[in-house]
Amino acid sequence: METFKKTYVAPFQKSSVPIPPDTLYWKKFTPPILLKEVNLVDYIDVSPIEPHFVAVTCSSRVQLYHPITRMIHKNYNRFKEAAYGGVFRNDGKLLLAGSDECAVKLFEVTSKNLLRVFKGHQRAVHRCAFLPTDNQIVSFSDDKAVIQWDVPTERIIHKYEGHSDYVRSGAVVESNPNLIISGSYDQTVKLWDKRAEDSKEMISVHHGSPVESVLMSPSGSLLFTAGLTEIRVWDCLAGGRLLTKISQHHKTITCLRFATNSKRLLSASLDRHVKVYDMNTFEVVHTYDYSSPILSMGITPNDKTLIVGMTDGIIAISRKEEESTSQDGELNDQTGHPESERRRRRGKKMYSDYAITDAGVKEVEYSSGKRYDTYLRKFRYSKALDEVLSDYYYNQHPAATVAVLQELIRRDGLKTALAGRQERQLIRVLRFLVKHLRRQRFMRILLIVAHTLCDMYAKEVGQDPAVDHLFLRLYDEINGEVTYMTELLELQGSLDMIVAGADLAKDVGAHSNSVVNAVPVIITNTASKTLASSSSSATTRLEPSEKAMEAVIVKLKS
Repeated sequence: METFKKTYVAPFQKSSVPIPPDTLYWKKFTPPILLKEVNLVDYIDVSPIEPHFVAVTCSSRVQLYHPITRMIHKNYNRFKEAAYGGVFRNDGKLLLAGSDECAVKLFEVTSKNLLRVFKGHQRAVHRCAFLPTDNQIVSFSDDKAVIQWDVPTERIIHKYEGHSDYVRSGAVVESNPNLIISGSYDQTVKLWDKRAEDSKEMISVHHGSPVESVLMSPSGSLLFTAGLTEIRVWDCLAGGRLLTKISQHHKTITCLRFATNSKRLLSASLDRHVKVYDMNTFEVVHTYDYSSPILSMGITPNDKTLIVGMTDGIIAISRKEEESTSQDGELNDQTGHPESERRRRRGKKMYSDYAITDAGVKEVEYSSGKRYDTYLRKFRYSKALDEVLSDYYYNQHPAATVAVLQELIRRDGLKTALAGRQERQLIRVLRFLVKHLRRQRFMRILLIVAHTLCDMYAKEVGQDPAVDHLFLRLYDEINGEVTYMTELLELQGSLDMIVAGADLAKDVGAHSNSVVNAVPVIITNTASKTLASSSSSATTRLEPSEKAMEAVIVKLKS
């Protein structure tokens, strides 16, 4: 006994467009896990060492989250007022944070001990950083000053004063511990060298809007500044020459980060988007959407965890899906089964191959497929047609409906499926025909259905206004398709006329004026014959010649 052959729905695939590798890479992040904080998330930093703890600065504390469990690991709450810009040292052992207390506080990560308090600013300190090699830190404050501190003695080494407004962003250069970058609301970004005796900036660039975030490439050659909806890229080796402007956000950009070993640039904005840029072309390769405006962002060095902080206190943590590194897919040398299958079989009872069994016929088990296949298997053609005329198939999968109609035609069961339909059921069939008849891939099948429907229900026309209206619309669709094909064939004839004239003129050349003058007559005669044959072929091809259709239309119009 053969199993039932399911209805084949022909796939109509779009032309294959190659998916960029960046899209595949950045789409591996799972939907974010949302955590709620008590206030807006000011700053996010990720520890450079395993397991890459996440420091989230919010309200009057800095909290450490585990990137895998998303649980709070430690809590640093030695602040009387709001804390800002908590960052790790490059060895992950110390944590530094500014505050509204006009001070910078240094914590030991493991014990949570408060090691140092640096006092010297006159206003809130929003950003701070560790210098790469020395036991020194730098802080950026609303008092328009940038201060370099000595950690063991808590003393000020240098104080850089050159800004005329709040300094809300800053960075250091990993490859050069002597350089400090500061960004201010006075729309300028300044590069300071701590070796300079006069404490003046080496380079000053004008961003054109209040600067929210700055970032320096690891090599120290490119400077990235963000303000309002624009990112600007500067060449520091050329004295601060502007290389390019990137404007992909429509609200203020709040944060910049590097990813993929500094081969990609990430930007977060109040427009609720995180965008990923290629560092070679500065084009957007991927975009993430979030529920609220974004203030801060962090990503682990291995690109496995993306953390986003928002204005409503929500922290979104996305993990990249782990790729399978097990050997389950490899075959065992002795059994030939995959290793996972071999482990599953281990411990099961083994029966002898020569056990006595009764001879019998194997019972065929039908898999539960589509419901219309079940009806077709039971020869319930009307039910199968009703199933594929439901709203789901009507709107989303019309190809399945056409496939069932084609199967009914093949089985010579179309009339059985269409017979005995009430007005409501007939309206469903007509609606489907009206909507999809002019689609090229469905036309051949649906024309057969339309002619069959007119044959069966010609005598009942005029009893229901809704049915009559749909029959008229069906006629208009068919007539419109005939007109459309006729116009296309006329266009083809016109093109043939032009091509024939050009070829003939090329062959004749300028040898005989009489022949050249005869060309339009020849072309006109050729075009007339072409157009006549085109019109007749179009009418023969598409016009519904069945008397039933004509009878339906005549009856409706009368």
